[in-house]
Amino acid sequence: MTSVRRWSWVALAGLAVPLALASVPAQAARPVAAPYDVDGDGRPELVVGAPGLTVSGHLAAGGVTVVRPTTRTKPRASDARLITQSTSGVDGASEAGDGFGSAVVSADFDGDGFADLAVGLPGEDFSGAKDAGAVTVLYGSKQGLKGRRSIQLADPAGKAAGARFGTALAAGDVNHDGYADLAVGAPDEKVPGSAGAPYASGSVTVLLSGRTGVGDKGDLPLRGVRGTSEPDVAFGAGLAVADVDADGRDDLVVLSGGRDSSDDDGPAGSLSFCPSSGPESPTGCRRLVRDDALRGGSVMVVGDVAGDVRPELVVGGGSDPQSDPGHLEVATLAGTGARTVASVVQLFDDDLGLESGGAFGDALAIGDVVGDAHDDLVVGAWATDEGDDPLGGRVFVVRGGRDGLATSGNVTYDQDTPGVPGSAEGEDDFGRAVTLVDPDRDGRPDLVVGAPGEDGTGRVTTVPGTGTGFTTSGAGTFGLADLGVTKVAGADFGTVLGR
Repeated sequence: MTSVRRWSWVALAGLAVPLALASVPAQAARPVAAPYDVDGDGRPELVVGAPGLTVSGHLAAGGVTVVRPTTRTKPRASDARLITQSTSGVDGASEAGDGFGSAVVSADFDGDGFADLAVGLPGEDFSGAKDAGAVTVLYGSKQGLKGRRSIQLADPAGKAAGARFGTALAAGDVNHDGYADLAVGAPDEKVPGSAGAPYASGSVTVLLSGRTGVGDKGDLPLRGVRGTSEPDVAFGAGLAVADVDADGRDDLVVLSGGRDSSDDDGPAGSLSFCPSSGPESPTGCRRLVRDDALRGGSVMVVGDVAGDVRPELVVGGGSDPQSDPGHLEVATLAGTGARTVASVVQLFDDDLGLESGGAFGDALAIGDVVGDAHDDLVVGAWATDEGDDPLGGRVFVVRGGRDGLATSGNVTYDQDTPGVPGSAEGEDDFGRAVTLVDPDRDGRPDLVVGAPGEDGTGRVTTVPGTGTGFTTSGAGTFGLADLGVTKVAGADFGTVLGR
């Protein structure tokens, strides 16, 4: 029977993805660590991206903050560590526009019992290749993440200007050798097409891991459909790892965003899966579905909403707050191997008994919030407003069940909800990122919400879990200033949360 982990974190430019790692490698001296448990103590840290952070005078060089588990509603400076490319030992250098922290994902890549962290910096420049992008891998230890051993990786196929390698990240054991591998999306990479065929774009590279970490066993380049009248555009805008064909092995799932949703004549979006079949797989990808409703999608999570072990894919993102309130695409899968097929249902906020106002689905997280063996969906709608009265964003908890996502009885949180810190204000962007964390491993996930526009620098709000939902009693909030970081204007703290 396939096992879907309820909360292992993966980022897509904010994505939440269930992740089931294979058995512990025989060479490992310690049990493989759960994602984000960077010091191996059994409790995951919270990672918050601030891709707009100014570092040493370099605008939007970016950084990530690693917050240790704490019972306090507001962590102290001693509970957190800011990591940038200017941190001692970290490979690379802080430069304007790098966007370090635009995506994060965690796994125990080298199987040493300490979770490691991969950080996307899609704005990284190289000589002659502006915005080629890169990913930095930081390795865990008993003392947490260390600059020592960190490595910056560019696209092994070559640094291409504008490719934005590192826009999306995912981790999982896709070649079934006991080590988590790292998948990296470069959705803006230009892809040559055949004569007369529309332009395709995007690529995904799987960096295979081993005893020495990421890239130990080489890399696998993957492309979408090209050379046809319906090519994949922005292939790699979102990534996930899950056993989607029910064969007991983790597969890679790739979202192609197509053209932005504001362009009704642009290429459609698509979902593809790249099956695992051996030590050097995946070697290719097969499109599951192509649909106009997927156009502009950038956020994808995978979970077992119906409770039947077979996961569903949920896609959001790409809405235009000025003209498009946003929606979700829920793909249900059937068949195995080459016979795997997907059927897609489009859901708007009112289909779920909710009222968002804007950007519904631009942030997603998934996990069993109420303890009924069905994964529930957390949906962010950061651009919520009503007429001329901006409300600063909302977050919704949508119940899963045997019949899928519930159409009534779902819960709304915003900064005017009693017990939630702060007050709803325009441009707070509350709900720009969401995640579920269980720092004490009691099986009761807490809700974490990013509001990168709050106070002009960004804040994060935490809402404790009860096992049957969330309680605003004990909710807390913190920003970079609370963690001892100064000069944080425009940092966009909370744009990205480790999931």
